[in-house]
Amino acid sequence: MTAFRVGDQVTIHNSQTGPERIATVDAFTEGNRCMVLSDGTKWRADGQRQWRVGSGYYKGPVVERTRPGDVDIVTRRRAIGVIRKFAQDLNMESPFDAAALTRIVERIQAEQAAAPKPEASED
Repeated sequence: MTAFRVGDQVTIHNSQTGPERIATVDAFTEGNRCMVLSDGTKWRADGQRQWRVGSGYYKGPVVERTRPGDVDIVTRRRAIGVIRKFAQDLNMESPFDAAALTRIVERIQAEQAAAPKPEASED
């Protein structure tokens, strides 16, 4: 018996960084020993390592049932990546006009103003 069923929402977890991506169990193959996820990756049916031929030492991501908070963490991680990529590639030759860049800056400033302020420590 497998720990997962077709249609289950799962999270791929990295032992170092936590939840990395969300997927759905699409199918089981190899006599229900191999689980195929919606992102095309293949895992052992128990989710403990990626499916491959042969054996060897494996330490890497695992598949777990999606827990409360996993979607928020994955969404935040992806948004930060997009913002960093955008900022890294931004220069005077970028295809954005001054009005577009001003709108982006205004939105960033509005979000920063609305964010909760960290409490000052009394050391």
